[in-house]
Amino acid sequence: MQKIILTILILFYTNFTFAQLNIFKFATIYTSINLNNSLFQQGNWQMVGDELVNLTRENPYDFSVNIGVRKLARFDYQSKPGNFYDGKEKYHSDNSIIGAVKGLEFKAQIELKRQQGREFENRHIFIRYLGDYYTLKAEQRFNGLADIKYSNLDTRLRLKIGNKINITAGVMGSKRPLGYEYNAIKVYQESGKPWYQLAYDYDFTDQYYYVDGDLNGQDDWYDWYDWKWFNPDGVEIAQTDQEFYKYHFGKIVREYTLDIQDSLGMITELSLALGSTFYHYGERFWLHAWADVYPKRWLEEVDEEILNNIELNNDRIDYSLGFILGTKIYKKRLGIFIEGDYNNMWAREFYSIKAGINYLFF
Repeated sequence: MQKIILTILILFYTNFTFAQLNIFKFATIYTSINLNNSLFQQGNWQMVGDELVNLTRENPYDFSVNIGVRKLARFDYQSKPGNFYDGKEKYHSDNSIIGAVKGLEFKAQIELKRQQGREFENRHIFIRYLGDYYTLKAEQRFNGLADIKYSNLDTRLRLKIGNKINITAGVMGSKRPLGYEYNAIKVYQESGKPWYQLAYDYDFTDQYYYVDGDLNGQDDWYDWYDWKWFNPDGVEIAQTDQEFYKYHFGKIVREYTLDIQDSLGMITELSLALGSTFYHYGERFWLHAWADVYPKRWLEEVDEEILNNIELNNDRIDYSLGFILGTKIYKKRLGIFIEGDYNNMWAREFYSIKAGINYLFF
């Protein structure tokens, strides 16, 4: 909550400070809160001795809190989604180096979210400036669910061909986790350590128990047995290894992977940046497409000890693709759209795609 209040104060203070410069003219500051029940879980029951134990996993309610400010011109195919911005608006065109108008545009949004019991933060901040002969885009993105984190500064020369095509060339400086090239859990498994040792390392504990089937007071080889699991606070969270492995161990693996990634630190690299965009809009058909390729890079020096645990692929070619296509046919009654983006950057893949059909009855 303190982070939310501080962010609101910073946004309002920034707005007041730069009001005289018209930086925030036509910009929108917004906040929103969304609450809803979590995904329903089917009942999971198990007999432990003579007792029927409820093993159903209950997720707390889902929520999202969005805080942001935006000043982005809409392309002709875009329309404002409603009377108010709530932070759920996702525009693939934000990823393009070429905006809809010349001049300064920006967006800064922070989302705090819980989904099916997992809490994470999403953050997307960028400033884009489009001139007649050059482009500039500074961007920071943090996706807590997909484990995407980077900061970029992209500067390019711009060649405009007619009203539809742009060719750009320049350099991009990036700062991102060095651990993207390191498969932490694979290295852990190859070390020969058992899976439950990783749980112990994160202060989870287990307790052996057995069911005395013949009531002789002894743990015979034919008696049923298993382990109960407890979280670091000592609360029982699983009645069996299988339940713990299914519902809880994945979170430990994720935490371990992120810890190793953080321990390796960040790396800075400079990349050659080449791009092109195409934009056509008509009442019945529109297409907006862009492609950016980073075929060459120069990395800062990495400590020799870190290189022993990681293999940097300097020969890889990073790229980012995006497109938005829409058409209205048969007297504008039938509409078809498809849009998406795909990114293969720093040995990470992240993408989204959406498609649909609309038919209007008169």
